[in-house]
Amino acid sequence: MICCIILIRLIRSMPGHSPTLPRSAPHRQKLLDGFAVTASLLCLIHCLLLPTLLIALPVLATMLAVPESFHAAAFAIAVPTSILAMWSGVVRHGRRAPVLVAALGLTLLGIGAFAIDSELAERAVTSIGAVTLAIAHVANWRTRPRCSEVTR
Repeated sequence: MICCIILIRLIRSMPGHSPTLPRSAPHRQKLLDGFAVTASLLCLIHCLLLPTLLIALPVLATMLAVPESFHAAAFAIAVPTSILAMWSGVVRHGRRAPVLVAALGLTLLGIGAFAIDSELAERAVTSIGAVTLAIAHVANWRTRPRCSEVTR
């Protein structure tokens, strides 16, 4: 919840933000990127803070075991959300750099979730992937105000 509040305040402080945007394509783009950034941040929090909490409080470790299927489910949500957000961003602003960064982030998330056996390495690769993906969505988001200059 706190992440969402911080994210909303960050959005409102961005140049070009208008609180009276109509519910149109730019508004949907903003919502998709906002959802994707929030999901990436939640993934990062999960990867970094939950293990620390479980180490610090061994009693919770037995009660809050996160199944391996969690990573597959999170990845299954991240891929279509990111593809949709990036695709609609490219349609609006034509910049492909955020897509390439997002592809790198999703690749790292996939490697961390499915291809690494070491818990420490998995956490490191997944965290880097989540941060990379969040950076891609923020870059996609920041190009949004410039979209009004492009006429289609």
